[in-house]
Amino acid sequence: MNIGKVDIVMWAKNGADCLPKVLSRIDKVLPKKNVSQKILVDDHSTDATVKIAKDFGWSVFANPRAGIPSGAAEAFRHVQTDYFISVEQDVVLAENWWDKITHYMEDPIVGSAQGIRVPTHKLLRVLEDWQKGGNEKRTYVSMDNNLFRTKIVKVLGGFPRICPVCTDTVLMKKMEEAGYKWIIDPSVVSFHLRDNLKKAEDHYQKLNFLCARTRYCSPNEKLRLSKLIRILVTSPLRATQVAVKTNCAPIVLAYPLSRVHKIGACLRWKTYKLR
Repeated sequence: MNIGKVDIVMWAKNGADCLPKVLSRIDKVLPKKNVSQKILVDDHSTDATVKIAKDFGWSVFANPRAGIPSGAAEAFRHVQTDYFISVEQDVVLAENWWDKITHYMEDPIVGSAQGIRVPTHKLLRVLEDWQKGGNEKRTYVSMDNNLFRTKIVKVLGGFPRICPVCTDTVLMKKMEEAGYKWIIDPSVVSFHLRDNLKKAEDHYQKLNFLCARTRYCSPNEKLRLSKLIRILVTSPLRATQVAVKTNCAPIVLAYPLSRVHKIGACLRWKTYKLR
């Protein structure tokens, strides 16, 4: 489908390590003839985020507050095209993204279409594949590789701000309540720049801690401390099972280590129950 010109939006904070690879892939994957504005909202970065974005030809605007909801809303304020694309600072778009995702806009009630993402860290990817059942099961909502129909997002009031972390889930549920579609195509696989098991677990528990837990939010429940301890104690046995099932021997060490990181992150962010 020829959707004409699109604006691209991104919200970023201290993304200098990731941005060159992410922005280079955007330039490669998205046809230049279809790109209108490239809009980046900077969330008070202290590294070279702004300079890198400008070097790649992006217009940079300051986040008037802080966080993803404010950054997304500010970026959307500058959108002028009928469709726009959102990419997050640490997601490298799939090479087939444009050809596959734009096709979904042939249906006029599709408000958003996206692919999935997998971590670049091999062991993280193996663990996610085992937990989720492979790429076909990775049908979780995100805003990191999306094509939006602008008028539908406007009808819904723009990007919601009722939760600091569940902007994507809230928008998706509101979109579906209004009778529109949010499409997730698991055959379009982008890469999430993740290189550390500990950082990945800490990031997840931080989001769990910050979630406002509205009726629209993702089901981020606190785990009982006793269950976390059981998970740790039984992790060597489970690690062996996972290693055999995935044919990945390093999981024997990585899985118990990931459980240690999970408990540490839960304690750090208080995302657990005492009983």
